Amino acid sequence: MISLLLADDHAIFLQGLTRLLDAWPEARIVAMAADGQEAWELIQRHKPDVAVVDIRMPKMSGIEIAGQVRALGLSTRVVVLTMHDEPALALEAERSGVAGYVLKDDTFEELSQAIEKVVSGSRYMSPAVSKNLHAFRLSSGGVTLSPREREVLKLIASGLSSKAIARALDISPKTVGTHRSRLMAKLDLHSVAELVRYAVETGFLSDK
Repeated sequence: MISLLLADDHAIFLQGLTRLLDAWPEARIVAMAADGQEAWELIQRHKPDVAVVDIRMPKMSGIEIAGQVRALGLSTRVVVLTMHDEPALALEAERSGVAGYVLKDDTFEELSQAIEKVVSGSRYMSPAVSKNLHAFRLSSGGVTLSPREREVLKLIASGLSSKAIARALDISPKTVGTHRSRLMAKLDLHSVAELVRYAVETGFLSDK
């Protein structure tokens, strides 16, 4: 069973979220907080599997909490809830160590899916935010991929092996590996599975 900490400075929202998660048999709530500082103290005390926190709270934000969790090497995975779908904020959250980014407009099913994904070691981002973030990454203010990196990413996401990609692009497998490593570094991803998920979830495969 997944242990959860919940934190939000809006009491009515927190009460509603508590009721929904109390009825979910896959998890149990071990602590609740009304501000960021209290949430951080409870995370250190209870070490929950997942902390579901508002991205903006008094005293300490959800992003700051995620940064502290990562700095201390705690195993708790942080999922932020927010009304804000701005890609710049999502990118800041991702870089700070946030594992899940869920909009308050999303359904409970999406939140529960996010919790299950992050507790298994994956990341989750609301699909609506993922598409905006993809465009932002590839803009002049985000990440720029070379034409060859775009080709390699699409072929990786299509399920081709390094050897097959090398044959398709008439390059060596070693060069394919170099492009793959550069893609992971630029996109802050850490495995081929994450590259594939990124390409699929952001709609990259449909890019021209």
